[in-house]
Amino acid sequence: MRAAAPSGERRARVAILVNNPFVTDARSWKMASTLAAAGYAVTVVARDEGGPPQPLGHQPFDIVHVAQPTPFARLPRTRLPDADPGVTYSPAGGEGSGRGLPARARALVRATAGRALQSARYMRLTSLWARDIARILPGADVWQAEEMVTLPLALALRRRLGGVVVYDSHDLDVHSARFARLPGPWRMLLARAERRWALSADGLVSANAGYASVLERAWGRRPAVIWNGAPRFDPPDPPERRWHERYDLRADLRVVLYLGLVMPGRGISQLCQAIALVPDAVLVVAGYGADYERYRAEAASLPHAELIIFAGSVPHSEILPLVASADVAAMPVQGDTLNHRLNVPTKLFDAMAAGVPVVASDLPGMAPIVRATGCGELCDPDDPADIAQAIRVILAATPERRAAYREACLKAARGPYGWDQQASVLRALYDKLPIPNDAFP
Repeated sequence: MRAAAPSGERRARVAILVNNPFVTDARSWKMASTLAAAGYAVTVVARDEGGPPQPLGHQPFDIVHVAQPTPFARLPRTRLPDADPGVTYSPAGGEGSGRGLPARARALVRATAGRALQSARYMRLTSLWARDIARILPGADVWQAEEMVTLPLALALRRRLGGVVVYDSHDLDVHSARFARLPGPWRMLLARAERRWALSADGLVSANAGYASVLERAWGRRPAVIWNGAPRFDPPDPPERRWHERYDLRADLRVVLYLGLVMPGRGISQLCQAIALVPDAVLVVAGYGADYERYRAEAASLPHAELIIFAGSVPHSEILPLVASADVAAMPVQGDTLNHRLNVPTKLFDAMAAGVPVVASDLPGMAPIVRATGCGELCDPDDPADIAQAIRVILAATPERRAAYREACLKAARGPYGWDQQASVLRALYDKLPIPNDAFP
């Protein structure tokens, strides 16, 4: 930890760049709070999506919203491959280009030109975005990029205003969602760009050990690992029944909670099917995402739609109390991409901190942690019947077994996976950054 700045000297300034409106970005929130508590002057630069500002409550850092520019808006856009694992990508991009070799060749040319235009558009977007941020912020000693999309932005701001860059890679972006379904040559170019940007950064961070190993092989530098651990929390015992009160649920109904991004690859459709096979239980889907309405409509069409509640986003201050009010925390992330296979989501650590047993995917990212800690049960995330079986095991547990789940969760959350441990890694990383001597916190 650096020594505190003498009276009258400025504190080191940290700008955390997020490509979202910063409503429920728990990881960035914890990092901003930790750095602010360590004495840094922290500003979160979030994306302005229009509309009224969201109530964020008290926080020890500043938040500014800057609209993302839209360069070349009148030119056509080539859609990224669909992120839904059930959809097969074709070079034609679903544009109805016809059949036969000539038609496929024309579609390939259009897709190639379109992706080249996408790249040019993004680099121009980065330049304009940096310009707009520089008009609001006089500068920063550290520009922390959250995820790959903001990394070239942080580098552009460093060139424009000075300072150093930290890259926090939440995911294996090149191997995630729609990027993972790009044609091989384009994905290779993206990987090379990320490597070049990452090696230009002054500090590197990853969200779990599996991700860090993949990135080390790709970049030749190993990122510091900062897990998505939860802050210290003392869950009520017996648990509160906040979901029951909010939705006037029968006292005997158990709550299975999905908390997080509502998007393909997270097993939401499978969970919605599985809940029909679990007696006396309801599923609460609490989160947000571009696919929220699609999944809600899909759930509403099921014969057992009354067993599924879409609760929307959860404010930071309510996450752990609401998780602690559930009976099971479900996270059947699917293994459709390398990013998902190695994923260790925030919701796992939130459940640990809340003392709530989990049903998690039997995949290389989560499974070793669940087995080692004993915090829940594993399932095949592609099989609704197997998900339901894992949920039933927990709900049918004896009081003694239920207490053992709770103790295992809390022990893990207050040990190596707790945010206190992760905060120490973040502070140590910042202590090593070449921040100017007149800006120590």
